[in-house]
Amino acid sequence: MTSALGGREQDQTALATTILGLLWETTDRQVSREIAHLADITADTDDDGSHVAPPGLVMPASGCITTRVVATARGHQGVTESMRVAVWPTVEGDDPAFVVTRSDSDRTLPIALADVQPAVTDHLRGQVNDFIATIIAHMVAELDVKMQRTYIRESQGDLAEYTED
Repeated sequence: MTSALGGREQDQTALATTILGLLWETTDRQVSREIAHLADITADTDDDGSHVAPPGLVMPASGCITTRVVATARGHQGVTESMRVAVWPTVEGDDPAFVVTRSDSDRTLPIALADVQPAVTDHLRGQVNDFIATIIAHMVAELDVKMQRTYIRESQGDLAEYTED
Protein backbone atom coordinates (compact mmCIF):
# COMPACT_ATOMS: atom_id res chain seq x y z
CA MET A 1 0.00 0.00 0.00
CA THR A 2 1.30 3.46 -0.91
CA SER A 3 1.62 5.98 1.90
CA ALA A 4 -0.19 9.32 1.63
CA LEU A 5 3.14 11.12 1.20
CA GLY A 6 4.32 8.65 -1.44
CA GLY A 7 1.01 9.04 -3.29
CA ARG A 8 1.33 12.84 -3.19
CA GLU A 9 4.85 12.63 -4.67
CA GLN A 10 3.60 10.32 -7.44
CA ASP A 11 0.75 12.77 -8.13
CA GLN A 12 3.22 15.68 -8.23
CA THR A 13 5.42 13.84 -10.69
CA ALA A 14 2.47 12.88 -12.91
CA LEU A 15 1.08 16.44 -12.89
CA ALA A 16 4.51 17.97 -13.55
CA THR A 17 4.92 15.58 -16.48
CA THR A 18 1.48 16.64 -17.78
CA ILE A 19 2.54 20.30 -17.56
CA LEU A 20 5.79 19.59 -19.42
CA GLY A 21 3.79 17.75 -22.09
CA LEU A 22 1.52 20.79 -22.49
CA LEU A 23 4.58 23.03 -22.84
CA TRP A 24 5.92 20.86 -25.69
CA GLU A 25 2.56 20.46 -27.39
CA THR A 26 2.26 24.25 -27.42
CA THR A 27 5.83 24.68 -28.65
CA ASP A 28 5.23 22.28 -31.56
CA ARG A 29 2.15 24.26 -32.55
CA GLN A 30 3.91 27.64 -32.32
CA VAL A 31 7.12 26.89 -34.21
CA SER A 32 6.30 28.33 -37.62
CA ARG A 33 7.81 27.32 -40.95
CA GLU A 34 9.86 30.53 -40.91
CA ILE A 35 11.46 29.56 -37.61
CA ALA A 36 11.97 25.98 -38.79
CA HIS A 37 13.83 27.32 -41.88
CA LEU A 38 15.99 29.53 -39.66
CA ALA A 39 17.06 26.89 -37.15
CA ASP A 40 16.86 23.29 -36.10
CA ILE A 41 15.11 23.18 -32.75
CA THR A 42 15.69 20.12 -30.59
CA ALA A 43 14.60 19.25 -27.09
CA ASP A 44 15.68 16.52 -24.75
CA THR A 45 15.50 15.69 -21.10
CA ASP A 46 18.81 16.39 -19.48
CA ASP A 47 18.59 15.86 -15.76
CA ASP A 48 22.20 15.24 -14.84
CA GLY A 49 21.49 15.41 -11.13
CA SER A 50 22.98 18.88 -10.72
CA HIS A 51 19.69 20.80 -10.58
CA VAL A 52 18.74 22.45 -7.32
CA ALA A 53 15.23 23.61 -6.49
CA PRO A 54 14.89 27.41 -6.38
CA PRO A 55 13.75 28.96 -3.06
CA GLY A 56 10.14 28.09 -2.24
CA LEU A 57 10.10 25.16 -4.66
CA VAL A 58 10.87 21.50 -4.04
CA MET A 59 12.71 18.80 -5.92
CA PRO A 60 10.28 16.08 -7.02
CA ALA A 61 11.02 12.67 -5.54
CA SER A 62 11.67 11.36 -9.05
CA GLY A 63 14.20 14.13 -9.77
CA CYS A 64 14.07 17.40 -11.65
CA ILE A 65 11.57 17.47 -14.51
CA THR A 66 13.51 19.54 -17.00
CA THR A 67 14.05 19.81 -20.71
CA ARG A 68 16.86 21.51 -22.61
CA VAL A 69 15.93 23.29 -25.84
CA VAL A 70 18.62 24.03 -28.42
CA ALA A 71 18.14 26.16 -31.53
CA THR A 72 20.94 25.71 -34.07
CA ALA A 73 21.20 28.15 -36.98
CA ARG A 74 20.94 26.42 -40.34
CA GLY A 75 23.08 28.92 -42.23
CA HIS A 76 25.84 29.51 -39.68
CA GLN A 77 27.77 26.54 -38.35
CA GLY A 78 28.27 26.59 -34.60
CA VAL A 79 25.68 29.29 -33.88
CA THR A 80 23.32 28.02 -31.19
CA GLU A 81 21.03 29.31 -28.48
CA SER A 82 19.95 27.06 -25.63
CA MET A 83 17.85 27.19 -22.51
CA ARG A 84 16.21 24.87 -20.01
CA VAL A 85 12.62 24.70 -18.85
CA ALA A 86 11.84 23.00 -15.53
CA VAL A 87 8.59 22.24 -13.72
CA TRP A 88 8.83 22.48 -9.92
CA PRO A 89 6.24 21.66 -7.25
CA THR A 90 5.84 24.39 -4.64
CA VAL A 91 6.40 23.96 -0.92
CA GLU A 92 2.74 24.77 -0.17
CA GLY A 93 1.47 22.60 -3.01
CA ASP A 94 -1.80 24.45 -3.73
CA ASP A 95 -1.89 27.92 -5.27
CA PRO A 96 0.41 27.85 -7.03
CA ALA A 97 1.02 24.13 -6.95
CA PHE A 98 3.77 24.28 -9.58
CA VAL A 99 6.10 26.88 -11.06
CA VAL A 100 7.66 26.62 -14.50
CA THR A 101 11.11 28.23 -14.70
CA ARG A 102 13.35 28.96 -17.65
CA SER A 103 17.10 29.21 -17.44
CA ASP A 104 17.49 32.33 -19.58
CA SER A 105 15.14 34.54 -17.56
CA ASP A 106 13.71 35.30 -14.15
CA ARG A 107 10.24 35.04 -15.68
CA THR A 108 8.26 32.15 -14.26
CA LEU A 109 4.84 30.64 -14.83
CA PRO A 110 2.95 29.83 -11.61
CA ILE A 111 0.32 27.12 -12.04
CA ALA A 112 -2.62 26.55 -9.71
CA LEU A 113 -3.56 22.97 -8.90
CA ALA A 114 -7.11 23.63 -10.17
CA ASP A 115 -5.66 24.47 -13.61
CA VAL A 116 -4.05 21.05 -14.02
CA GLN A 117 -6.17 18.69 -11.92
CA PRO A 118 -8.46 16.92 -12.72
CA ALA A 119 -7.73 18.20 -16.26
CA VAL A 120 -5.79 20.98 -17.97
CA THR A 121 -7.97 24.10 -18.18
CA ASP A 122 -8.34 26.57 -21.05
CA HIS A 123 -6.95 29.21 -18.67
CA LEU A 124 -3.71 27.23 -18.30
CA ARG A 125 -3.54 26.63 -22.05
CA GLY A 126 -3.71 30.42 -22.57
CA GLN A 127 -1.01 31.06 -19.98
CA VAL A 128 1.25 28.41 -21.50
CA ASN A 129 0.60 29.83 -24.98
CA ASP A 130 1.86 33.27 -23.87
CA PHE A 131 4.81 31.80 -21.95
CA ILE A 132 5.96 29.72 -24.94
CA ALA A 133 5.48 32.61 -27.38
CA THR A 134 7.83 34.72 -25.24
CA ILE A 135 10.40 31.93 -25.06
CA ILE A 136 10.37 31.39 -28.83
CA ALA A 137 10.62 35.12 -29.54
CA HIS A 138 13.55 35.44 -27.15
CA MET A 139 15.41 32.46 -28.58
CA VAL A 140 14.91 33.58 -32.18
CA ALA A 141 16.06 37.12 -31.35
CA GLU A 142 19.18 35.86 -29.57
CA LEU A 143 19.93 33.42 -32.37
CA ASP A 144 19.53 36.21 -34.94
CA VAL A 145 21.98 38.44 -33.04
CA LYS A 146 24.53 35.61 -32.93
CA MET A 147 24.06 34.94 -36.66
CA GLN A 148 24.57 38.64 -37.47
CA ARG A 149 27.77 38.73 -35.43
CA THR A 150 29.03 35.62 -37.17
CA TYR A 151 28.13 37.00 -40.61
CA ILE A 152 29.95 40.28 -39.96
CA ARG A 153 33.06 38.49 -38.70
CA GLU A 154 33.04 36.10 -41.67
CA SER A 155 32.41 38.74 -44.32
CA GLN A 156 34.35 41.70 -42.92
CA GLY A 157 37.28 40.07 -41.17
CA ASP A 158 35.99 40.59 -37.62
CA LEU A 159 35.52 44.34 -38.10
CA ALA A 160 32.16 44.41 -36.40
CA GLU A 161 30.65 47.78 -35.55
CA TYR A 162 29.82 46.47 -32.09
CA THR A 163 31.04 43.89 -29.62
CA GLU A 164 29.22 41.40 -27.44
CA ASP A 165 29.60 43.73 -24.42
